[in-house]
Amino acid sequence: MKSNDQFELKAKDAVIHFPEGLIGLAECKDFVLIENPNLAPFRQLKCVDSPQIGFLVLQATTVITNFFEYVPVREWESLGIGPTKESAFVIVMISSTPETSTGNFQAPLLVNYEKMIGKQLILTDAALSRRHPLV
Repeated sequence: MKSNDQFELKAKDAVIHFPEGLIGLAECKDFVLIENPNLAPFRQLKCVDSPQIGFLVLQATTVITNFFEYVPVREWESLGIGPTKESAFVIVMISSTPETSTGNFQAPLLVNYEKMIGKQLILTDAALSRRHPLV
């Protein structure tokens, strides 16, 4: 079994469907969230249909403990869940130093693990940045 096949098997069991895709990738709708102890606290979000497309993500509350409060209740409700700190992720950009690494807190990913659906939103709160420092 090739490693690509292993990825596909895992993906079928834990696919998160983003009905609208991600910003700039509307055609990419199915992703798998991969945990790797060597990357913790980060995870990989990989596209099932195009495994070359992937992102490093981080639970938003790792950096902003009350981040779930920045997300309007209607956004949580649209996924069928209440505000929860475990279900909001940000795409991160790792730089040469921790101090220059950032996360996109303006366009978080929300996930309903029971229904395995997600969405990416754009938040307009001025306190949030698409290049928010991780430390």
